[in-house]
Amino acid sequence: MKHLAAIIIPVLVLLVVDMNDKCAHVESRRSGMMYQLYVFGDSYADTGNLPKSNLSRESRQWYKPYGNPSPSGRFSNRFVQSDFIASWLGHHEAPQTFRLRNRNDIRRFGMNFAVAGSGVLEVPEKVGTLSKQVDNFEGLIKDRTFPPWRLRFSLALIAISGNDYARIANMTSSTSSNDTLALIETVTTGIAKEVQRLQDLGMNRILVNNMHPLGCTPFRTRPNNYTHCDDVANAVAATHNKLLAEKLGNYRGNVMLLDINTAFSRVVQPNPNATGSDDETLAKTFKNKLRPSCESFDPKGYCGQEDENGSPQYSVTDDLSKDMFSNFYWDDVHPTHTGWFVAMMQLEEEAKAFLDLKN
Repeated sequence: MKHLAAIIIPVLVLLVVDMNDKCAHVESRRSGMMYQLYVFGDSYADTGNLPKSNLSRESRQWYKPYGNPSPSGRFSNRFVQSDFIASWLGHHEAPQTFRLRNRNDIRRFGMNFAVAGSGVLEVPEKVGTLSKQVDNFEGLIKDRTFPPWRLRFSLALIAISGNDYARIANMTSSTSSNDTLALIETVTTGIAKEVQRLQDLGMNRILVNNMHPLGCTPFRTRPNNYTHCDDVANAVAATHNKLLAEKLGNYRGNVMLLDINTAFSRVVQPNPNATGSDDETLAKTFKNKLRPSCESFDPKGYCGQEDENGSPQYSVTDDLSKDMFSNFYWDDVHPTHTGWFVAMMQLEEEAKAFLDLKN
């Protein structure tokens, strides 16, 4: 990986320009323009598949303060992971959402099937599981919305980010409990199964997120005033990542595990013994590593919440509008636009090599 200390300043200049120009031009000279991008997963990759409804925890992404310059259905202050992967391919943002598949020409660049709240298992909100999302993709192949020849240069992203583990009560016990291990086994087996299905359908390349450090999200660090990560929740993530790597071992030919766990950890939970220039730069990148930019007044509330009079029940750090490196996290579980940028920058070189893309 290129030394971050040598490239971070010029990259920041470009990012500032992009943040202030919604229609910023993205160079398309990369060979990645031939790729069709298909996105599966949850709110780390969703760009608007949940329809707008009255303000609630599930619909907050359609209301201020989400989005820049306006809410777009993304759980961030601007872009999310799928947008940055699209930028690797020479596009400005992620492809069209499955929800809007009948409104525009969606065949040129792929489709985003990811839905906030999704996981391998059914959730109370009844959003489509990962398997259901792949079902939707398969249906569009069968009706030739996506002719099979388009899969010759196809790329899938699978972003499963922990909704399945919300059912572990408070994550106060260790991962050695039989129930917890059984759940992790079920979730990782389910991800591997959908990877195999995508391969059978002809997907050319597949990127699969491992689990980010669950214990470092503001949801887990708020009880200790954002002073340290929750080791038990991080142990769940570590076990997930170990089992997922084992299950995907046979698929490595056209499958790459995206190590977002390390990419996040180097920023929010840096190794105190790390002395390399890249690690030192990343450790100093954000002023607030664990505290979110948007924080609800009520620990059980949510960013964007309002009372019956329409008064905000949250605060947003003034620093973020002045300093994009103020906070890594945007809300209780999602990174800021800049947080995603820094995380994905660490993974870009290896992923582009996997995709045979020009630098």
